Amino acid sequence: MNRHELRIRLMFTIYQHRLLHDDMDSHILDNFEVDSLEDLDPYFKDLLKLIKDNETAYIYKISELLHNWSFKRLNYVDQAILLVAAAEFAAGVNAKGIIINEAVNIAKKYSDNDSFKYINGVLDRL
Repeated sequence: MNRHELRIRLMFTIYQHRLLHDDMDSHILDNFEVDSLEDLDPYFKDLLKLIKDNETAYIYKISELLHNWSFKRLNYVDQAILLVAAAEFAAGVNAKGIIINEAVNIAKKYSDNDSFKYINGVLDRL
């Protein structure tokens, strides 16, 4: 699985977590056909750990950039896309432009028509 596909799967994992307000690990074990989290791709596993450990901090940083808007008001797909991108920024394994481009492309495919525009703006300032 390439990194683009891993980002999408991670976005769906975070989406389910935010929507259902439950543990991310259960979604992974149910949807990824693995016996344990250790069987996951290291890139996916590292980003997942960053999000699990820093979700509140990422939400706070993103919220500061949402002028007159709150993170909770964003749809769950957009929340997930922004959290995955924030973790990628923190991991430092990809250039900023790549991370933003991937997030925008995922938003164009899975989110509302114009969501990619504010995702691009928020991530550019993050």
